[in-house]
Amino acid sequence: MSVTRPAAEQWERVYREEAPRVFRALLGTLRDPDAARDALHEAFLEGLQRPPAHDANLAGWLFRVALRKARRGPYRPIFSRLADAFSPAAERDELSVLLDRLEAGRLLQLLTERQRAMVIAQYYLGLNQAEIGHLFGVRRGTVAATLAQALQRMRGGRHAT
Repeated sequence: MSVTRPAAEQWERVYREEAPRVFRALLGTLRDPDAARDALHEAFLEGLQRPPAHDANLAGWLFRVALRKARRGPYRPIFSRLADAFSPAAERDELSVLLDRLEAGRLLQLLTERQRAMVIAQYYLGLNQAEIGHLFGVRRGTVAATLAQALQRMRGGRHAT
């Protein structure tokens, strides 16, 4: 894995490869498609203007920057016509996938934004606790405690309807 600063020409590839996944992570965290899309594009714009110091985990960097930008919200759409590119139509036809997503979405709604972001970062983006701690500027122990609290809350919410 490289530890060099990503060049501007690399961002097109990063956009194609990481934008759909990071968008879905943002959507799961923010629960607002417009805010998620706008924050993602603002994060990519920041990456073009001021690339991160290294390219070891660009998806995680984009997720964290986009969350920070979303908290400052509301944004004007930058690339709104690209929104449809992020919704995989084939999966929507599967009833079981839809039901799983509805249940996961319902359980994620029980969490605070910080808990939701960390759960999504770990289980959807595949980041480990040290990486999540670095992205959020907290210690690994704080990440572990936050994830444990989130999972406990989600387990309790599984039985409540």
